[in-house]
Amino acid sequence: MKRSMDLKRAVRDPKTLMLTLLVLLNLFFALNSEAFFSLENYFNMLKQSAMIIIVASAATILMMTGNFDLSTGSNLALTGVVYSLLLSSGMDLLPAALLAILCGSSVGIVNGLLVARIEFPPFIATLGTMYIARGLALILAGGSPVRGEKIPENVTILARGDWMGIPIPVYFLVLFVVLFRIVEGRSIFGKYSMTIGGNRNAAFYSGIPVGRIVFWNYQFVGILASFAGILMASRLAAGDPRIGVGFEFDVILAILLGGTSLKGGKGSVLGTLIGALIVAVLGNGLDMMNILTFWQGILKGIIFVLAIVVNEKILKNVGKASTRAA
Repeated sequence: MKRSMDLKRAVRDPKTLMLTLLVLLNLFFALNSEAFFSLENYFNMLKQSAMIIIVASAATILMMTGNFDLSTGSNLALTGVVYSLLLSSGMDLLPAALLAILCGSSVGIVNGLLVARIEFPPFIATLGTMYIARGLALILAGGSPVRGEKIPENVTILARGDWMGIPIPVYFLVLFVVLFRIVEGRSIFGKYSMTIGGNRNAAFYSGIPVGRIVFWNYQFVGILASFAGILMASRLAAGDPRIGVGFEFDVILAILLGGTSLKGGKGSVLGTLIGALIVAVLGNGLDMMNILTFWQGILKGIIFVLAIVVNEKILKNVGKASTRAA
């Protein structure tokens, strides 16, 4: 009886379901491709998904509040363009990166002000900043990638280099996942974010500074999206204003697969990591099986819808079980 109850509890946990799916996907693709199950390929997958995981780590805490950000892909592009323009002007790597991140973080400030202070719906606010940031990136870059003779050759080290045999982006990935896991589980900020998503009015009347918490969540997402823009520009050795289209949906998909609810009040940074790895493994494995990217896009859309349906179904069942227990 106890074993049966433990099994039911595990099935209700999105992290357990997604971790099982991740293992099964790895086994499936390993059996269908000899090159899949190799350290080099796994490092490649982590490098490819590092920017999504970095941004999703902060965006998970934001979504716990019942809010989301559609501007991350455009922010990434804008920051990459600004970074490349500063390098082209002869500025050193570190000050150029800091100024570019400062520019990108302004998108987070605007989002925070619109949603937390003026109380715009997050869909309208972040959709607006998404178009504004993309437009600014295209204007600054003149519609084409920013490359220049003054951009130093070592600009690619941040995204393509390695240390002790491990790609540098993997270190950033681990750093931010650990950091925001601590924020989620061991900080007042994380607990307040969860409470706001669970019941915003109750949080407000209990004295939680709802507006300030939501504002800083958008600020953190803006900063990490701009940092991801630096990594992308470092990988390309250029700032491309057209890069990052659909990036925001990859971030949200990873978060939803990890068990975070669109309505807020529930979420997990570790779950988001598992969700992002599922997307990475699926894309990499399908590439090795020579499945066209068009079909991959359709599959990603199906997974996106199923993630929402399954997630909300699990939450509803858990809610009913809690009600019965009470």
